[in-house]
Amino acid sequence: MDFKAIGLGLGLALAAAMVPGCAADVGEEDEGAAEEANTTQDELNANAQKVVGAFTYESSSRSPSFMALVFKQDGTFFADVDTGLRCVRAPCPSIQRVAGRFSVTANYISLLAATPGGATTTYHGRYKYSLAIGRETGVQKITLTRAGQTWSGWTNTVNKVGSYCTAATDCAGQAIVHPMCVGSFTCTAQNTCGYKCGVPVNDVWPADATKLVAQSPGGGFAPPAPAGSTCGYGQQKYTLDVTTKQLTWEVCQATAAGQPLHPTTGSRTVTATELAKITKAADAVKVSTGDICGADKPMLTIAVTSGAGTKTYTDSFYSCRGGSNTYVDNIDGVFGAMRDVAL
Repeated sequence: MDFKAIGLGLGLALAAAMVPGCAADVGEEDEGAAEEANTTQDELNANAQKVVGAFTYESSSRSPSFMALVFKQDGTFFADVDTGLRCVRAPCPSIQRVAGRFSVTANYISLLAATPGGATTTYHGRYKYSLAIGRETGVQKITLTRAGQTWSGWTNTVNKVGSYCTAATDCAGQAIVHPMCVGSFTCTAQNTCGYKCGVPVNDVWPADATKLVAQSPGGGFAPPAPAGSTCGYGQQKYTLDVTTKQLTWEVCQATAAGQPLHPTTGSRTVTATELAKITKAADAVKVSTGDICGADKPMLTIAVTSGAGTKTYTDSFYSCRGGSNTYVDNIDGVFGAMRDVAL
């Protein structure tokens, strides 16, 4: 991985990550930028390889806290950050997933946007770091600090672990040793990665699936429907019969801007290409192992009929609500694909 290339445009990426009142100390920021510029490609690669792997929370002087920080072999990272936000009742987004690219010099770890100039959060930026290194085991702990008014006195230590995940897709690139066989990663309830030999089986969208229903009652953070409406914003239902390739739908929409909303229905036979688009989106849906407390988004569900019967799955955006629901990731892709084909 070319970690020098990742460092290009660092100043722009870091500037985008900062918000008023949170700017890093100019002296330390200049020091970090100068160190980045004077670090060779080989040094950047060597520094990055030292930290590749998964780390989980040990201690923090105060919020926010990196509960997990994973540096991958391809130069990308993801982290689960405890924002410190607490509420009386759910939904409450206390854990935020942060992702992007990373660059490491002798004294600084830079958490960058996924693409140069891309979107960042307040948790992206340049951190000063120190390592606890075992004689034979390599890096065992990373302690982070950061300059700036709101980061003054902040420290966060994370411990090296074998792996970390909230979904199986988190596991690739973590330098995990696994059997040399055709198979796929799994993510356990303990947030550790495993590996299962054999042709991967999708528990949500099995090979014998015959019907797919995507449905939402609408709602979320949306204005009231115009006077005279008989349905609400975001209300939608799509039904695909895989065998007959028949797609039917009922969506709430207006004939023109500002006009009342009414249910609109339709039905047609989809082409092989359109069917493939929908089934590809369904195949990307995976059972979630995360615990997300989202807010202001319409509730999304899909129902899948196969030889095992009909099973209903709920958007993991509200997984902290628990109950008897089975929560899944990537459900939005199903709605997007069916909407594109239908409308």
